[in-house]
Amino acid sequence: MTLLQLRYFLVLAQTLHYTRTSEKLHISQPSLSYAISELEKELGVKLFQKEKRRVELTVYGQQFLPYVSKALALLRDGTDSLQDMLCKAPQIVRLGYFHSVSASFIPALVESFYQEEESPNIRFQFVESSSYDILSQLQSGKLDLGFSLHQAEWAESVGIMRQPLYLTVPASHPLSSRSCVSFQDFAREPQIMLEQGSNLRTNLDQVFALHGVIPNIVFEVRECNAALQYVGLGFGVSVLPQVPAMDSDKVFVLPISDQDKEFVRTVYFTRHKAHPLSPAAQKVREHIIRSCSLKDPSP
Repeated sequence: MTLLQLRYFLVLAQTLHYTRTSEKLHISQPSLSYAISELEKELGVKLFQKEKRRVELTVYGQQFLPYVSKALALLRDGTDSLQDMLCKAPQIVRLGYFHSVSASFIPALVESFYQEEESPNIRFQFVESSSYDILSQLQSGKLDLGFSLHQAEWAESVGIMRQPLYLTVPASHPLSSRSCVSFQDFAREPQIMLEQGSNLRTNLDQVFALHGVIPNIVFEVRECNAALQYVGLGFGVSVLPQVPAMDSDKVFVLPISDQDKEFVRTVYFTRHKAHPLSPAAQKVREHIIRSCSLKDPSP
């Protein structure tokens, strides 16, 4: 016997009318009659009998009915239990970002998401890496959403913040008495830069080339914290985004003049156009765009 046969039997036992039952089940009356006939053949008994124009349960049908009702009710309970488990199960959203937005922006963003959205079952799987790597992982499908300084044809990117760069100098450096600096103020200073391939290094190489200056690079490092350590030791200056390690008495942080627009970069919130998002990821994306997207997306 099949679940459909049992369901047909239950509804027919409730209506005791073939036409109304077929309409309720959205099947043809011959299909209903055939299903009941096959069930009766398998059981070896008649479940229904016709008295003139009326349909009635036989004694066998009356005996069978409570068992079918209980069986189908148990199956509904089982289905409801699975759906309840599914609704309560954590829904994972894979979100990538680079170091300089990790300390201030990401925690505040996650906090605002949980405050505004009724999404207790959404959980984040965070990946911190370079901007280039975040874009690569979005392209390969390893990440659902990500923050990057780069754009690509396959990606859908929304500008969500302007990130200024700062000049960091040793605390004893003559520039530490200034409230602001321009490129010309530090262009000839010994430079501590990130390695080739990073977005920041690419930007700085372009700025120095634009001004026709060959930078005096004394150290190349892999990440911002290492650059700050060398600045604190007095080996040179470094242009960096704001990171927690700047909070040091060995380093002085200076804003770079508003005229030097090259020292402000746009952070993009990105997804792969061709990769469908889960409902949880879509909810996160909508929240971030709604609360963070720039009114003027141009760099």
